[in-house]
Amino acid sequence: MNEDAKEHVLRFLRRCVIYADESIQRKKDRGEQEDIIAQWEAYREFTTYAVSEVERGDLNDWFEATEMMPNLDLSGDVHRLDPDSFDHHERTSWIGAAVTPRPLHLVSTVSKDGIRNIAPMSSISVVSNSPPLIGMSLSKDREGRSRDTLLNIIETKKATLAVLPPHIDIVRWIESSAKPLPSNQSEWKEHVAVTNEGWPDAPATSLIALQTTLVARHPLPEGAVAEWIVLRVDGILSPTLNLELIEKEAVLTMLTDDELGEVRTSNAWRHKMKKSD
Repeated sequence: MNEDAKEHVLRFLRRCVIYADESIQRKKDRGEQEDIIAQWEAYREFTTYAVSEVERGDLNDWFEATEMMPNLDLSGDVHRLDPDSFDHHERTSWIGAAVTPRPLHLVSTVSKDGIRNIAPMSSISVVSNSPPLIGMSLSKDREGRSRDTLLNIIETKKATLAVLPPHIDIVRWIESSAKPLPSNQSEWKEHVAVTNEGWPDAPATSLIALQTTLVARHPLPEGAVAEWIVLRVDGILSPTLNLELIEKEAVLTMLTDDELGEVRTSNAWRHKMKKSD
């Protein structure tokens, strides 16, 4: 039996119980709905029972040694795949495997009529540090209509991009916010927001958020239905002035095209690169 693996699982489950206790208390302090608190209490009870099962040895057969998988690299067999031979889903999955993991952002906008919109986006990148510019690709829906996020940014020129911690209640919110809604309805529901006058709200659960202004729009070539926009970063909302604390926090991440998880955990391997001035 792999004792190290068992100990890692126990440590993880115990941390989950601690996090659940803290989350339940926060939700009670904020006066959140009883059914949401009850879900967390059920999660805590289930996780606590799982800890006891592992501690008693009931699941020891789960920790038997398994055959090591060979390392994957291009030093051996190389297969060249033609993206044009794939259907949309296959092409998305293969390209996604090459550019993930990447942080998932919740992009907050407001329509000209004051309707708050929030939507998950992962096609976001830094295109310039001086000046501070963010690039983002926004596609159309299956009916060929531009998404509310893009329409709102075009109308108001403003968007707030939030990076979030890897919490299951946030994931459930993201799943619900990704579903199409009429443009006169908001995906925010009962979620708590940080309000900053003149800017779209940021989720209170954000690790960090960027307040941005639209400065450029570009159609993508070759018949792509998406549009590339460039946003200037005008403000950064952070819970601390200590950048190292932010850099070490786990963030909600697109691990594959359809799978969320976390990276940048405190015990992950890391190496700080030396950069020339």
